Amino acid sequence: MTQYSVSGARKVLHRYHTLGLDGLGDGRADNLGAPTVLTEAEQQQFAARLRGDFDQGIVWSGKMVQDWIREHFGKTVYLGRTYEFMRLAGFSPQRPRPRHVGGNEADQEAFKSKS
Repeated sequence: MTQYSVSGARKVLHRYHTLGLDGLGDGRADNLGAPTVLTEAEQQQFAARLRGDFDQGIVWSGKMVQDWIREHFGKTVYLGRTYEFMRLAGFSPQRPRPRHVGGNEADQEAFKSKS
């Protein structure tokens, strides 16, 4: 009837018995997420460097971000967090689609519709 498994229902009952009605609430509302790794000043410094390299045609990878943060700030970050820093700086981890090694540009242009 409640769509809870037996173990899930037991967890809810245990929370209710220990915390009362507060134990039945949604615990996600108080979850602030992972703590920030870079301070605001560090994030701005990183974003400025990222923009400068982007203007020169250099595209950063997550590994490059990881190494740069370790070198400049002495902090070790997981690879997944590096993409978060890139998005905060206004960049997304994108690369151009790969080209087929046997592709012929002239044939591809001729194949496209000329509408």
